[in-house]
Amino acid sequence: MESNESAARVSFDPVPLPAGEPGAYSPDVLDEALRGWVTSPPLRVLADASGWDWPGETDTLALLDRLAELSADWDFRGDKERNFIGAEPAEVRGRKIPDDLVLSAARALGLVDAVAVTGRKFSHLIVLSGLVSACVNRTHRASELLRGGLAADAVVVLGAHRALGGKEPQQARDEGLGDLNDEADAIVAATRKAFELGPPLVSEESSPRPDPGQAAAFHSARARYQWPSVEAVIAPSSEPRARRANTADQLRHWAELAGAGSEHDVLILTTQIYVPYQHMETVRVLGLERGCGVYSCGVDAASSLLPRATPFAGRDYLQEIRSALRAAPGLLRAARNVASGV
Repeated sequence: MESNESAARVSFDPVPLPAGEPGAYSPDVLDEALRGWVTSPPLRVLADASGWDWPGETDTLALLDRLAELSADWDFRGDKERNFIGAEPAEVRGRKIPDDLVLSAARALGLVDAVAVTGRKFSHLIVLSGLVSACVNRTHRASELLRGGLAADAVVVLGAHRALGGKEPQQARDEGLGDLNDEADAIVAATRKAFELGPPLVSEESSPRPDPGQAAAFHSARARYQWPSVEAVIAPSSEPRARRANTADQLRHWAELAGAGSEHDVLILTTQIYVPYQHMETVRVLGLERGCGVYSCGVDAASSLLPRATPFAGRDYLQEIRSALRAAPGLLRAARNVASGV
């Protein structure tokens, strides 16, 4: 087995994500920004450490497509939820990739440390959901940011119906959220706790109550719970027979409900490790399709209410760099299609 120990102590300069300003959505601007991100020193070092032959494509979209294909080497998740990714060091093509190297690269690529968001008022702070611990951490962080002076007209917590797994039901009980078996219920409970809310003033739910045993009906169910300036939106999947609603489904569903447009500047809040991927998806869905200004922030280890039992390791970071690499060609392709009127 080959080792990359000599590269483990490398440090990198920060690499900016594609901007969220509406004026930065042209294909030329996104082409330059995305090429800069994927060809940056930290990503090139990870590619070299993985034994990849760097693609020779000169067209940026072709390069992004090829890198997305190569990133299959960083799929440590398979069809499992992210919390089942093993903590052992990453091994790719017979090469062990040191966690220190991955962490240094991930930090430069924007997956590790939260960045303060100041000096701008947002129409919506959009909190993206996930595992129970993520629902708790992100809603708690959202309330902290608002108490600390973040200016946003409204808070929206987005999610989907998903059966809780592993230790999640116990985590929900430990956090006082109740006996839960559905991510949608965890979202509502975490929102109420973080913002000290009573029962929602307005509730809209699919009827009958979705049954996790009926996958297609479960994943196609929707709901909306509203309080003054806060709401939780449960989105349906665009492919309910295959999967739950993904980030793009949730954003599109909310955008339709809200009539989102160029007058809206949105700030998405997720866990920092997912910021590059979910930022690119939000630029594609709310930026390109709706004309919104898109900005992103995250919950990092220092700002988490519930620290992870096992901190994110090399496999986790490579997995989410892969997520960003898979989102990048979709973003550029969508920008080119919009520009050409497709």
